[in-house]
Amino acid sequence: MGSNEFLSASTLVEKKYFDVEPISRRIKVYELPEDMSEDRMRELKTAASEMDCDKLIFYVKSGSEEEAVVQDLNCYYEAEIKGFFRGEDAKIYANYLDPSRNHADTENVISHVEEMDFTDKMKREKLHDNYTIIWGQEKHAEEMAAFYKGVFSKYPTPIHDPDYIVKMMRDHVHFSLIYSGDELVSACSADIFSEYEAAEFTDCATSPAHRGKGLLSYQYPLLENKMKELGIQTMFSYTRAISMGMNIVAAQQGFTYGGCMVRNSMIGTGLEDMNIWYKTL
Repeated sequence: MGSNEFLSASTLVEKKYFDVEPISRRIKVYELPEDMSEDRMRELKTAASEMDCDKLIFYVKSGSEEEAVVQDLNCYYEAEIKGFFRGEDAKIYANYLDPSRNHADTENVISHVEEMDFTDKMKREKLHDNYTIIWGQEKHAEEMAAFYKGVFSKYPTPIHDPDYIVKMMRDHVHFSLIYSGDELVSACSADIFSEYEAAEFTDCATSPAHRGKGLLSYQYPLLENKMKELGIQTMFSYTRAISMGMNIVAAQQGFTYGGCMVRNSMIGTGLEDMNIWYKTL
């Protein structure tokens, strides 16, 4: 971005290193403007307000000048993803346009998860005969949208829309699907950040009747191996801070807890805290 370019709402939508997510009322900034300053921050806040976003999230290289800049601009440190920037560590800071949003839930399960011992976690060679795992394709989009709608009444992205799922598949997102007979009962995806050689485990869901069977534990390794084939260096995941099951899955799969993103994602009960987990491949 040139130093004379005004940070308008349209600018944020057009630039690839600004990720505008209106459902969760947040904007992620992966590359700071070269002349980031208090004036630039005001411009960014004004543009965010125009789009009804009240949380700004900055990903900066650990120990960099950019990190010092966001610290000087009164941003709050929330988490880290080691290896996010092509092997270099990322620190994640937040700035809240609405201070009332900066209040963490007291129900985060991370302390309980960190007390558990996963050294002897169960090894699974293959799925039970009742289940089949496949790669998601565009022809599955309608079925997937209906499945996600049945699991999540609220979600940070419009994943209830089959057209959106097709767009994701065409934009470097790989889905794994598990069926029980002809019924889709579990799904998960890996969203590739190709410019950073990182990928996010996301869109994880299992039908209530099929939970407790470890179905996501079969999908994580499948997606992880795919990412290795594609040259991805780092995997990371946002998990609902109040979900014991999802945080346990991340820990079982060898991910490291990186911190908590406060009132970060529109999911489940509303705007919820999300725990960051990361893994170097």
